[in-house]
Amino acid sequence: ETEERKNDIIYYVEQEFSTMDYECPNIDPRWNNSISVITLRHPIERHLSEFFYSGPGRRFDIRRDQLYVNQTYTKELSEYLEKNVPKWMRSLQGRVKGMHGKFNMYFGRYYVDNFQLRALAGCSSRECLKERNITDEDVLDEIRRRHPSEKSYVTPVPKCTFYFKEKISNTDALQMCALPRETECSECDGPCFYPSVAWGEMTDNDVERATSALEAYDVVLLTETFDEEAQSALLSDVMGVPRDADFALNKKGVKNSVVQKTNNREKTHFYRDLFEILAPEVLSRVEDENKLEIMFFDRAVEINNIKTCQWERDVKHSSRESHKLA
Repeated sequence: ETEERKNDIIYYVEQEFSTMDYECPNIDPRWNNSISVITLRHPIERHLSEFFYSGPGRRFDIRRDQLYVNQTYTKELSEYLEKNVPKWMRSLQGRVKGMHGKFNMYFGRYYVDNFQLRALAGCSSRECLKERNITDEDVLDEIRRRHPSEKSYVTPVPKCTFYFKEKISNTDALQMCALPRETECSECDGPCFYPSVAWGEMTDNDVERATSALEAYDVVLLTETFDEEAQSALLSDVMGVPRDADFALNKKGVKNSVVQKTNNREKTHFYRDLFEILAPEVLSRVEDENKLEIMFFDRAVEINNIKTCQWERDVKHSSRESHKLA
């Protein structure tokens, strides 16, 4: 290891609660000095999982082995879902609407329709803001003040959040950049860490915008395929780390699982299958409210496949070139 390499610093920047300007990869010079990785999940699985993970459903203990066996349990859970999921979706609409005009705290542990679509369909250009009827001068000034076009990034200096701390407390994940806040975080700086707007009604145009942003990522991962060897190897190669490292994706697995899945069907369709049997009308409502996010996720699956195939071709080409040199 050279002395120069010893002085290298790797920063980890996580953007979780704020929206991303879909044009960021083209206008923020820090983007090209970063490796960008994103993970998406099927929208309905993500929304319904959130209900059980941090919503009212966390009070109901889901026992996977009892769902389709014990009829009393099934009836009890069915009635619970039919009553509480719609209530959960309605009760926070006022809170979400109250987010208009605020930045860096739009998302959180509550229901937001088209969540992943909004996360990548933010905008900051005058034209886009006009489409969204953003005319408040204070809002426009805030966007303009922190926009990359107003800054000079001679040497991009992203700030570390919490990932590389030697010890992580239970509250660290809620600190620094991951903490929803009213004011600018001086310790949080990285690609796309500037205000953009993603509130209001979503349209097909937002799907196109979010897709263009997604295509710019170096790696697009899907929760459903985390345990596939190819996905783990791809991520390791892009990050420049050994594929067999202890922190490789295929060795870490998926955490925070309320219900441990035991087969491929459960891994990809657990909550949709559950609601199809116990609360089909509720499932239809969630699907209808998030139909654009579902469309966007289908694009994400295509992009994941394209990037994976391109990586496999590159690996084969590199292997052939190595054999020629040998």
